[in-house]
Amino acid sequence: MAVYKFKIFVEDNEDIYREIEILSGQTFENFHDAIQEAYKFDKKHSASFFVSDDYWRKDQEITLKEDDMPLDDDEIKKGVPSKRLMSSTKIAKYIDQPRQRFMYVFDPNVKWSFCIELMKILPDNPKGVYPLCVKSLGASPKQYKQTAMANQELTTDQLIASMLNEPDIQEESEIYKAIKNDTNGIDDGDLNHLEAEEGEDAEHEEEGFENDEDEDEHEVPEDYASDDDH
Repeated sequence: MAVYKFKIFVEDNEDIYREIEILSGQTFENFHDAIQEAYKFDKKHSASFFVSDDYWRKDQEITLKEDDMPLDDDEIKKGVPSKRLMSSTKIAKYIDQPRQRFMYVFDPNVKWSFCIELMKILPDNPKGVYPLCVKSLGASPKQYKQTAMANQELTTDQLIASMLNEPDIQEESEIYKAIKNDTNGIDDGDLNHLEAEEGEDAEHEEEGFENDEDEDEHEVPEDYASDDDH
């Protein structure tokens, strides 16, 4: 049986990725479990794979739960392909090209999105246990910190503290945005007022500096004045 080697990375961040090897005869549910374990998620939420083209556009959906199977009327009218169930769908069914791509979306409330690309097709190792994570690069993102931020469950102080503890997002501009978007703290009016005051202070400082320069230009040295008197 063939082994598929996939690269799975967080959408818009290829620096955080995992490489997983899985048998062609295994199912998308096996693949789902392997991704969850590789990223240290808890498997408690709905998830779907989407067969994708070279531009990561979603097509056929392969879903985890039977409850997610029915299509609503709008989807039917739009010609959305019927959904399939992970547990009964083998991965080999949707490998149509050497660099086959999928999108994997976990937890509909937050929409963790991962891009998946087939890297190689290998012969299986009779002693191997699949699926298997063979390479891991980058720290796993914190699953529920993102959820709390998305639902605005963190206070501004907690949000800033979490940002300061996260080396990838320590930029002052991000912290400023967090304060500005906080509905329980300073509002836009207050911030605009503060920004205006800061601008006025800067203008006053510049004017003061210019006035000092003017005074220096018009100041007559004592020795020069005494010479004129004589």
